[in-house]
Amino acid sequence: MKALDDIIQFIKDHDRFVITSHARPDGDAIGSELGLALMLEKLGKTAHIFNADPHPRPYQSLPGIERIQVTHKVEGNYDGLFLLECNDLQRSNLQGLDQYFVISIDHHPKTEPFADLNWLDDSAAAVGEMIYELAEPLQLQLTPEIATNLYVAIFTDTGSFQYSNTRAKTFLITGDLVNHGASPSAIAQAVYMTRPYARLQILGMLLNTLQIHSSKIASITLTQEMLEKTGASANDMEGIVDYPLSMEGIDLAAFFREEAQGRYRVSLRSKNHYDVSTVAAHFGGGGHKNAAGLAVEGSFQEVVEKVVLELEKLVDANYEPPLEVAGQTSKPLTK
Repeated sequence: MKALDDIIQFIKDHDRFVITSHARPDGDAIGSELGLALMLEKLGKTAHIFNADPHPRPYQSLPGIERIQVTHKVEGNYDGLFLLECNDLQRSNLQGLDQYFVISIDHHPKTEPFADLNWLDDSAAAVGEMIYELAEPLQLQLTPEIATNLYVAIFTDTGSFQYSNTRAKTFLITGDLVNHGASPSAIAQAVYMTRPYARLQILGMLLNTLQIHSSKIASITLTQEMLEKTGASANDMEGIVDYPLSMEGIDLAAFFREEAQGRYRVSLRSKNHYDVSTVAAHFGGGGHKNAAGLAVEGSFQEVVEKVVLELEKLVDANYEPPLEVAGQTSKPLTK
């Protein structure tokens, strides 16, 4: 693969690197950043990580998390910039990136080449899988710290291996990461079983906002007032949208989050064959088939109506008759 070969050669030929990802980084972004930084340092390189936003609380115990610097501008003498899981420089919300030689590593579909080196693999379940693939050609032995970060990247971006992006290769890679020191039970506990009290308080409020818009679409809404009442932060909201999606019969879920008066950020999730990235793209957003996001302006009612209308169009365009098994509506568990 030429893109991978070119990146390997660039790493071998240079010594100082800066690493970043998209604003509001998730588990794949953070785990991949840390895994890559630790790999580069093991090779004797210098690697600095800069993000525009703090990491969500569940990732505070990741090995090397203290090396991530939160800033709005990147400065310094670097040979190259690794931009991970981010389909353009602007999505990082960082200034100063265009002065560097940019290496883009991404798994988002429909990403147009924009960097000096572009490696796109939309079959990868997570960028963490792609970072893992750097190790062998670099003749680099994985450490428990690297393995843990890359496992977190893959574990979270597959929804704990629940999403349709999970493939056989995903288990081969994560199995090897476990062999190199990643602990599935410790990671699952750190990511999903250390929620702050404020998160549970706000979850109760959010479930009270639950709306069923059709037989397949549900949504919840977060306001600034809820955040103020509970003391929760936007970083405590990761995974919240999965609650309405977990309902029987619901195939599409939307999480409306008020950011400022007249502006909402919307997280979309789906099951089965529904591609919510097309809905996000309609509003200038993006993402994956089963997980995408967008920002939209308007009154709350206007925003909900606009987004739900596009979700309903998606349902209508992708209707599949239910499969009847033993008198119950079900989905086959095999391909």
